[in-house]
Parts: sequence; C-alpha cells; structure tokens
Amino acid sequence: MARAQSLAEQAANAIVSGISAGALLPGQRIIETELASLLNMSRVPLREALKILEAQGIVESVPHRGTRVATFDDLRVNQICQARIALERLALADAAPICKADHGVLARLDQIIVDMERSAERLEWLEISKADLSFHREICRLSGNAIVATLWEALARHVFIVFGHEIRDERDAKVMGPQHRRLRDLLAKGDADRLHQEIEDHVLRLRRQRFVSKKPAP
Repeated sequence: MARAQSLAEQAANAIVSGISAGALLPGQRIIETELASLLNMSRVPLREALKILEAQGIVESVPHRGTRVATFDDLRVNQICQARIALERLALADAAPICKADHGVLARLDQIIVDMERSAERLEWLEISKADLSFHREICRLSGNAIVATLWEALARHVFIVFGHEIRDERDAKVMGPQHRRLRDLLAKGDADRLHQEIEDHVLRLRRQRFVSKKPAP
C-alpha cells in the first residue's frame, strides 16, 4: 500500500504544483495566511511544508522579509538537468535487461503514456507534467536500484518545476506521448546503449529548442 501523505507533504506538493504551473512566480513572497486559506488547512502543516521546501532549496526564507519562491536561473536548471540525466542513465541501465526479459513489467509505463496522451488532447499541461514525473519515477522503480530511486526522489520536485516551466514553450502537446513511447520501446528491447543518449536528448529537448530560438540569425 502507498504511504499516506501527511498534510505537510500535501501542502508542499501543492506549492510545488503552483510554482510549476506559474501561479507562484520566482521571488514571489508566500503569505502564510492566504496560502493556508487556499489550501484549507491550518498554518502548522503549512509551516512544516515550507521548512521541507526550504531544505530542498525550492523556497528561501530571509529574516524580516518572509519566505519567497526561489529563482530557477539557467545555471541552476542546467545543474538539475545534468543530475537528473546521470541518475536516470543509471536507472535505465538497470531497468533495460529487466524490461527485455519481461515485457509485462512495462504495463505501468503503458498506462502512464495513455494518461499523458489523454491530457495532451485536452491541453492539460499540469496533468502532462504529473504524468511525465510518474513515468520517470516508474523507470527508477523498475531499475530495482534503491539508492538511485532515493536520490531521484530528492530531485523530483525540482524536475517537476523545471519541466512545468519549460513545457509552456511546447507548441504541440501531442508530441509528448510519442517521446515517452520511444523510451518505453527502447526499454522493451533492452537497448541500454541507445537509452544512454536518448535520455539526454529527452531531458534537454526543450532547453535546446529554446536556445536555438534565441540564437540570433546570421
């Protein structure tokens, strides 16, 4: 059975969803009374949630100035992406032979892709982001590597925020399903060598597109 989330964890996830969706902006001050009312909870679990997020570097608390949403600049986003790629390469290397030997273990990934494609049809960007996170979390679970899974979870909220920000530049939501299906199919083949490069292209796709679009014409 899945462990029930505490109120503090629920609040932390709600705040992260708000940051990912752009409802809470970098540098924006978090007003505890307003947020507690919005989340329909007391300020006690909310304060605990803010402590969790501060420890993770997602919010920043400054004496006499309150708590604000941290800034995710290019340097920080690059560091998050590189750490994510390194962890997921390890997970994919372990998961590939398992998936090749038993395609049945891919059922959860298949369902996540279906859910993602349904959300894409309705242009539900936040739900697409959640499906993306679930897909990559499942790969870590399939790997059977508990250390990689634990380290990935420590990065998961950062990944969710970065993906949520970058996906706003996506023109066509329908590309999301096929991109994840490609990873799934390479897992089914047990092609660890191609997965090594594919996960980098997958994680950095939107960042590379953004860089090209900003590059001045010759």
